Amino acid sequence: MKIKEPYDRYLMMLGLATVLSATNPDGSFWTVFVITLAFTFAYWEGNYHIVGRVRTKFPALKDTKKRILTQVGWSFLYTIGVASFLVILLHFLGFVPYSAKYHLYNLALGLGITIIISIIYETVCYFQLWKEALLESERLKKVEARLQYESLKNQVNPHFLFNSLNTLSSLISVNPEKAEIFVQEFSKIYRYVLDVREKSFVPLSQELEFVDSYIYLQKIRFDDHLYFEKNIQVEMDDYFIPPLILQNLVENCIKHNKVNEKYPLKIQLIVQNGILKVINNLQERKEDYPSTKTGLYNIDQRFKLLNGEAPKFYTKNGQFIAEIKLQTLAE
Repeated sequence: MKIKEPYDRYLMMLGLATVLSATNPDGSFWTVFVITLAFTFAYWEGNYHIVGRVRTKFPALKDTKKRILTQVGWSFLYTIGVASFLVILLHFLGFVPYSAKYHLYNLALGLGITIIISIIYETVCYFQLWKEALLESERLKKVEARLQYESLKNQVNPHFLFNSLNTLSSLISVNPEKAEIFVQEFSKIYRYVLDVREKSFVPLSQELEFVDSYIYLQKIRFDDHLYFEKNIQVEMDDYFIPPLILQNLVENCIKHNKVNEKYPLKIQLIVQNGILKVINNLQERKEDYPSTKTGLYNIDQRFKLLNGEAPKFYTKNGQFIAEIKLQTLAE
């Protein structure tokens, strides 16, 4: 957030210089006024630009501590340097005799003005950022409600229901035992969706169980043309993930790629060092219309909403890779 141009600061400089000059019994009013105004202008204008630069470097509300410490450090160094320079310059120009008392007085005056400036600008900045954070929070709440709805809607979309019921219908007469298992896995999916719809995070182990049920249904549909491998090198109970995210990524692999005898699809799930990767071989399905990437966009927005590290989506060596940083309990 850039600092605004408060041109009325010049009036504040004149007012402060007038007050300091009027309360100073030494010398003529106008001589003291000009000298005091020179000091006040140098202190205020210099610190004003320091505040602007520091605020540009550390613009966020979470950077408040860094912003204040950096601003105070640079402002104090600047004020001490400018005060010493002006005192020596005025001495050489013959305006004032040099004395340690006069030097210390201007240092104290400069530091006092610097503190006032810092408090004013930082207070204004903090409340502006606080107000923006509240507005952003409200916006994200609306986004969260929309994404939760989209996630739930995606899980009960007509195509998934239609395909699953067709598969179940064909199994009932051919393999009743398998049909019964199919119904159990199918019910697990919808029970899970209803259980987690209000949650921000779930244990990784719980999400994996849900995905196993989803993969089971898909394997019945695609026979042996769909491969799913898991390589997990972490303790699953130590990590958490937004619900339905993993299933969305797996569904994305199946949705956008060919899955048949000629083009078998291999989906790999790798969890290592707190990073989850979903990898599939690229054999993109020709669609009647281009993909809108809505699924990946929604995933990215959900992580932004939860202040998590943004997921990465990229292709490498003929594979599409989705990479997500898992959350720990402390985080």
